[in-house]
Amino acid sequence: MSIKYYESMPSYSAAEVFYVRVDPGISVPDELLKALYYLLWFPGYFGFNWDALYDCLNDFEWIPCKKIVVVHERLPNFVDEDLKIYLEILRDAVASWSGSEAHEFEVFFRESDQCRVESILAS
Repeated sequence: MSIKYYESMPSYSAAEVFYVRVDPGISVPDELLKALYYLLWFPGYFGFNWDALYDCLNDFEWIPCKKIVVVHERLPNFVDEDLKIYLEILRDAVASWSGSEAHEFEVFFRESDQCRVESILAS
């Protein structure tokens, strides 16, 4: 599995999927980490740093739904270094859940961001 792209916003049944929409106005990593902490119900020990984000995205024991979906309406407006770290964490977390019985993890970006995401991940 890899990061997915959408032309029109993906929709799911709220009864079956833990669906999170990342605020498109987020422009600094600290805001993103705080938002994801609340949106994904991260545990209290979450450290509000990239390593903690990676760890929590690879756990999800506290989320009752099998399928977890994170949708971005646009790429966070970060400096390239932080954006690359974030995208790598997402890519690796999606890959780590591939074939898992416990959870499915999907991450979406707009189709119009696909070239930039893939370029950043390839660099």
